[in-house]
Amino acid sequence: MPSTARRPVSHELIALLTAHANPEKARHLMRFFKTGPGQYGHGDQFLGLAVPLTRSLSKPFRGKFALSDFDPLLDSPWHEIRLAALFLMADSAKQMLKRNEPAGLRQLVAYYDKRLERANNWDLIDLSAYGIMGAYWQCANTAAGERRSFLKSWADSGNLWRERAAVVSTYALIRLGSLEETFWLAEYFISHPHDLIHKATGWMLREAGKKNLEALRDFLEVFHQRLPRTTLRYAVERMERHEREKWMKKA
Repeated sequence: MPSTARRPVSHELIALLTAHANPEKARHLMRFFKTGPGQYGHGDQFLGLAVPLTRSLSKPFRGKFALSDFDPLLDSPWHEIRLAALFLMADSAKQMLKRNEPAGLRQLVAYYDKRLERANNWDLIDLSAYGIMGAYWQCANTAAGERRSFLKSWADSGNLWRERAAVVSTYALIRLGSLEETFWLAEYFISHPHDLIHKATGWMLREAGKKNLEALRDFLEVFHQRLPRTTLRYAVERMERHEREKWMKKA
């Protein structure tokens, strides 16, 4: 008699995503995400799914995954399958925040930290880090010292994706009104060699400036001549033209 056992939920989602593969779009995405030899995304593989489609296909699986169910998705060589896992993890964090479940969020953050190397491109980091970490920091009402210690462990890791996660996750703190971590990491990474860190840092400085423009100006007064030019350009791009030009000329 044939088995009627249902496939694991992770396998169901993998099958659904792979069924929508688009080889032509995959070739474009492999170029866009720099997957060639020596590039930051070297070796990554793509099914060819746009981000909105990946999100839409993942949506019916919300709330159906235990942490261990994410392993097959994160272990996948396919970029979009790993992205689907991260979408679902970020949604779980959001739901646990609504239900005020700090213990569950603490377990999720520990798992995310353990598997973070599988978020091995900038979009995977940017679409997961601040949502997951922000939900935990808000729900658990973590102290500034605890947050700083956690971010420093990523910043000191020597892994590009953990370093970017440290920067991008401060977006959640900016939205909560805390800018100190963003300015601290911007100084911490001031000599970082990689453009992906320069861009992320400039992006977060720009967001900090939206909250408190004077605080951003104070930071730039001290550090603008040492900031990578890309970081500075991102940081000032929402300022009035004359002020943007002033900072760029000073640099």
